Amino acid sequence: MEKTVVILGGELAAEGRALLEEAGASVIATPPYVDRQAVVEIMKAYKPDAVIVRLLADLLGPEEMQAGGKLRHIAKHGVGTNDIDVKAATALGIPVSMTTGSNGHSVAEHALALIMALVKDLPRQDALIRDGIWDKNQYRGRELRGQRLGLVGFGFIGQTLARMAGAIGLIVSAFDPHTPDSAFHDGVCRETDLDTLLANSDIVSLHCPLTSETQNLIDARRIGLMKQGAFLINTARGEVVDENALIAALEEGHLAGAGLDSFAVEPPGIDNPLFQLSNTLVTPHVAGVTLDAKRAVSIMAAENVLAAFDGRTLEPRFLAR
Repeated sequence: MEKTVVILGGELAAEGRALLEEAGASVIATPPYVDRQAVVEIMKAYKPDAVIVRLLADLLGPEEMQAGGKLRHIAKHGVGTNDIDVKAATALGIPVSMTTGSNGHSVAEHALALIMALVKDLPRQDALIRDGIWDKNQYRGRELRGQRLGLVGFGFIGQTLARMAGAIGLIVSAFDPHTPDSAFHDGVCRETDLDTLLANSDIVSLHCPLTSETQNLIDARRIGLMKQGAFLINTARGEVVDENALIAALEEGHLAGAGLDSFAVEPPGIDNPLFQLSNTLVTPHVAGVTLDAKRAVSIMAAENVLAAFDGRTLEPRFLAR
């Protein structure tokens, strides 16, 4: 197989790269967060038959897709295709695949870890001890049992988190107009109104894709609906939340805390006010890239590319539209 695959925005796990190379493909990886002009130059230089998209500074658009003249497939390393112009790819006859289900368990675990750390007051307690303060009267931890968890988005990740949360004793509700009623079981209540979900939840965790409908979905008005002292968890996309409104709610004490794995601009500037607040817990968009998940995602992305090279049709759940 004389094919070229370019990985845009970082390297694959070794197992994924090996699959491509063992099939005879030449594999080139770029650094993370390459910008549009760099992508155009890379496409012209290597003329790839397929690209695997990891971390880009700009949207992968039609100019980049056509720059090399040979592109047959775009594989997303993950499930969020907001950095790919899927409509442009479709118009050009280039399928866009996703690694559906490959890292969902890791993301759900990460969301649960953020929930537990914040509700148990762990970041603040760690900071106090490191400052030489041993004062149990300053502990503000709460039990999770009996608290209400509201999930915004109830696909694979939301459903996985719901099972974990239910086992701990959280009362789980979810809002997702696109998920069938059959997915709501094991005590998970379907909420048909997002505002109601937000108003009734002690903890809100976001698991929806970034679309034109979900951009700034959690804005100042909706944050205002949340309970005094509630927590917001975002392992989805940063742009789903109005960051300025979130900062204001955290500074004013309306929200007790926020656990954030994604940001409106990535990588965010070191001066982002969210990093200066004592009631935030932040991670660098790593929920879905545990060592285990990265292997699974890389292997699936490579398999999607090889399927395209072999002329095989992928299952609909692996194709972006």
